[in-house]
Amino acid sequence: MKRIIVSLVAAGVIVGGAGVAWAQTGDRAAKREAARACLQEAREQNPGADKETIRAAAKACLEAQGIGVGDRVSDEQKAAAKACLQEAKAANPDADRVTVLAAARPCLEAAGIARPLRPLQAERRADRLACFRQAKADHPGDRAAIREAVKACLQAS
Repeated sequence: MKRIIVSLVAAGVIVGGAGVAWAQTGDRAAKREAARACLQEAREQNPGADKETIRAAAKACLEAQGIGVGDRVSDEQKAAAKACLQEAKAANPDADRVTVLAAARPCLEAAGIARPLRPLQAERRADRLACFRQAKADHPGDRAAIREAVKACLQAS
């Protein structure tokens, strides 16, 4: 009886996952679907196993497909990011957080931590930053007014 229920649940998950994969496109959707398939396969191959065993089997399945699990920032990248931010803060001592991050972006891109922006993204980011700076100059210290001014500026442009 339990096997029938588990089989029905598994079939539901597979059909649901296929529906979600069909509805979504792109690399993230493909990775998500592969993760679901590997997890289901690991559960079927190890019935009654604990979570750690199933997780290890699913991780091995994903790595066999060339999908990295836990691709996180390394210690070297963290140190490089910290150096980039400190350099940007030193160059802009009285700047706010948004300005410091914008100043640090080229260094972060060069270190391989941030992806380079596409031309349209760079243009939009520059517009947002200009609107933010103008709103901050017009409404010093009033966060709600700054937020509304930035929204109005972006709608106007």
